[in-house]
Amino acid sequence: MLSKEMREILVKAFNEIHDADKVAEIFNVSRRTVYTYVEKAREGESLEVRTSERGRKAKLTEQDKEAIKNCILEKPDITIHEINEKLQLPVSDEQVRRTVNKMGFRRKKKSMHAVERERPRCAGKAQRVENSDPDT
Repeated sequence: MLSKEMREILVKAFNEIHDADKVAEIFNVSRRTVYTYVEKAREGESLEVRTSERGRKAKLTEQDKEAIKNCILEKPDITIHEINEKLQLPVSDEQVRRTVNKMGFRRKKKSMHAVERERPRCAGKAQRVENSDPDT
């Protein structure tokens, strides 16, 4: 990738010799790149390196993040999955979890202890524990 100064020199070189093939060979870029920078310079556009336009764009907007924060403040024991379902977010639960962590909140899975005690496979164990009480 060429720096801004190198791009300006490339444009000056093309304006002097008007041979895109030679300029491309000198700067080790394609002919199309030479024409692109020359065209940008003629139109008055900046030859700056645009690093802000690189990479994957965020799917969660600032409004989405604010809505997540409000959900957590409204109902502190809400799960990540419930947040995602409630807000109809266009991302996975894992992405919501990462966003919540970046906000400084910590989420835990809901405890299933009360529900597990009601299940038949656990009920027998509870009775055995009660019957094995040494004081009776």
